Amino acid sequence: MSWQIKKQDIPLVALGAKLIACGGGGDTKTIQNLLMSIMKDEESITVKTIVDLEDEWVVGTGMMGSTIFYNENIPTGIQGSRAIKVYESIIKQKIGAIIPVEIGGVNGLEPLLMAYQNNLPVVDGDGMGKAFPELSMTTYHLNKIPVSPMVLETHEEYTVIQGNENIQITSEKTKNFIAKSGGYVHFVGFGSNARKMKTSMISGSLNLIYRLGSALIKETSVSEKRIEMMAVFENSLYGKPISIITGVITEVSRWFEEGALIGKFTIEGRSSHSNKRMEIKFKNEFIAIKEKLYRCMTPDLILVLDDEKFSPYNVSEIQVGLAVTIFAVPAPNILRTKDMLELVGPENYGLTVTYQPLQGDQSHEAWN
Repeated sequence: MSWQIKKQDIPLVALGAKLIACGGGGDTKTIQNLLMSIMKDEESITVKTIVDLEDEWVVGTGMMGSTIFYNENIPTGIQGSRAIKVYESIIKQKIGAIIPVEIGGVNGLEPLLMAYQNNLPVVDGDGMGKAFPELSMTTYHLNKIPVSPMVLETHEEYTVIQGNENIQITSEKTKNFIAKSGGYVHFVGFGSNARKMKTSMISGSLNLIYRLGSALIKETSVSEKRIEMMAVFENSLYGKPISIITGVITEVSRWFEEGALIGKFTIEGRSSHSNKRMEIKFKNEFIAIKEKLYRCMTPDLILVLDDEKFSPYNVSEIQVGLAVTIFAVPAPNILRTKDMLELVGPENYGLTVTYQPLQGDQSHEAWN
């Protein structure tokens, strides 16, 4: 059954989107403030669940490129409207609903902006279940929904990518356009009829980030927030969160390489974890936890939270001296299938290890 996102719900969605981005996805504050500034108190955005979809045309939307440039060159909120109109003129039919391509970070909210500006509903689902850096790392691509035609729009111009080229060529063309056009674009692509989209998306992820944000934003104790966060995940397509370690960050190594923020940090355990020392690797997102051997790796989720406030950190916020608590969450089953792991598994991030599912905390067996 459909539901509504109101103006007062936007901060909740933004907080949940930051958490599920696992350190990536960019700072959600800019787009949160933009939506809050243009929506009226009485207005809302309609969200269609999987059971509401019939035979309408559903299209993926979001932003690509540098979220730093996105925050510096703040969008006005109307850019996506032109992209929608251009896309409709190409496919010669009206779009019936918008769906996120990526639910983590900025792209958890960008489709809400496009839906609001174009008076369209947004679908409760996405193609990643977290934040990933490439178009190919989507369940849409896995299920052979073509990324093109794809419309890319900046403040000043737009371009269209068409044809049956493979997704890597489309990605390269997109990156080339972004590089010469201000560092980021709004995009429309991955169009499909609703019947196909229903079997290709990760259902319920928009509602999940709303519920996660609701749990974390409450003025309650950390222990109560922890319990509620775990309950939200357990009532979803994701697995039960596992507490990995609580402690202090003692070392951080971070650098840029081919446009990605890469590095690692070390955490020394406190209290019940005082005999533990772990290393968390990242490449735009947190991608692996290592305690001599690997404890967790992508696509399973690694959540790094402030130990005192229970608010999520992204990769760029990590610094020596922070007291943090770390959870690992089993990803939705579709992300852990053999075919999907070829797109999102640890090898895609340069890790020389084969994916193994996250196991329970007490009976956990590490692997090489």
